[in-house]
Amino acid sequence: MKIRRGFTLIELLVVIAIIAVLIALLLPAVQSAREAARRAQCVNNLKQIGIALHNYHDIHGSFPPGAISTLSFGDVMIPTGSWLTGWQIFILPQMEQLALWNAMNWNYSGGHPTNYATVHLAVVDSYLCPTDDSKRVFTERWVGDSFTPFNGPPRPGGPMNYVGNWGDVPVGSIFDVFSGVANDPSSFWGCNNRFRGLLGDCSLGATRSITNCQDGTSNTFLVGENSPNLNGGLTLTMGWTAYATTVIPLNWWTNLKDNEVDPATGEVCAPTFTVYVLTTGYARCYRSWTYTTAFKSWHPGGANFCFADGSVRFIKQTINPRTYNALGTAAGGEVISADAF
Repeated sequence: MKIRRGFTLIELLVVIAIIAVLIALLLPAVQSAREAARRAQCVNNLKQIGIALHNYHDIHGSFPPGAISTLSFGDVMIPTGSWLTGWQIFILPQMEQLALWNAMNWNYSGGHPTNYATVHLAVVDSYLCPTDDSKRVFTERWVGDSFTPFNGPPRPGGPMNYVGNWGDVPVGSIFDVFSGVANDPSSFWGCNNRFRGLLGDCSLGATRSITNCQDGTSNTFLVGENSPNLNGGLTLTMGWTAYATTVIPLNWWTNLKDNEVDPATGEVCAPTFTVYVLTTGYARCYRSWTYTTAFKSWHPGGANFCFADGSVRFIKQTINPRTYNALGTAAGGEVISADAF
C-alpha cells in the first residue's frame, strides 16, 4: 500500500500562524527604517535651506527679510505689518529654482492673480518633508492680498513644511508667559522690528545678520518644521504664515478641521478666518493663526531644526520650555548647556 505524505490542517494553520507572527514582528522594523529614511531626507532639505540662506547672506550681507508687503494691504490692517511675500521666495535662486524666481511679478504679492498660475501653485520638493502628506497642491488655504483679503474665500496653493524662527515672541496664546518679552505689547507678533529670532514678519521687511546672533549661531534656530496639514494658512508664497514662535510648545497639535469640535473645550472650529486672529481660543484648530505659528512635525517625538550655523539637529518635544525659548532668541543672553537639548 502506497503511503501519501502531506500536512494536516492543524499543521498548516500552525505554519500560517508562525508566518503571521514573523511578519508582525518585522513590520515595525520596516516602518522604522522607512521613517529613518524620510527623516534623513527632511534633514537634507533643511540643510539645503540653511545653505541657501547663508549664500543669500553672503550676497546681501544679511538673511532675507522674513516678509515684505508689495501692496498696501498688510499696512492697512496693522500699521507695522509686512505680510505678503515671505523669505522662502527670496532664496529661490539659491535653491536652484531660478525659473520660479523669474516668474514672480514683484509689483504684486505672491498670492495675487498675476502670480497665482505659476508661483502660488508651485510644489517645490525641497520645501516638503516626506514624512508629511504634503506633496500636492492644498485647497482651503488663505491668501491675504487685495484680491482675496484675509476674510475672503480660501484658494488652492503650494505647501511648505519649513518655517522661519520668529523667536520667543508673544502671539496672544495661553503660553505667552514663556516669552522673554511677555509684558511688552510692542513686541506682539514680532511687530515693530521686535522679533527675537532671525526671520521676522510684521516688521516692514526688517532683516537680521550673523552679527545679530549674539547668543551664538550654534545656539539659535534659523528654520524648523511645520505642516500644511496642521496650518490652514501655510502656502509657498505667503509671508504671514511661514514663521513660528517658540512660546508654543513643540509639536502642539492643531489637527482639528472645519466644524470639528475640540473635546477639551467644546469649541467648534469654524471655517472663518477673522474669528481666529488675536484670540486665546481655538487652541487645536488648524486655522487658528495664534496656535499654528509654531514648530510642529509628523516625526515621532520631536522635529528637525536648522540652526544659524547651518547644522541640523532633531529636537525632542519634551525639551524644557525655557531652553526651547532660549534656542529661539538670537540675542537673549541665555546660557544654554550643550546637554540641555
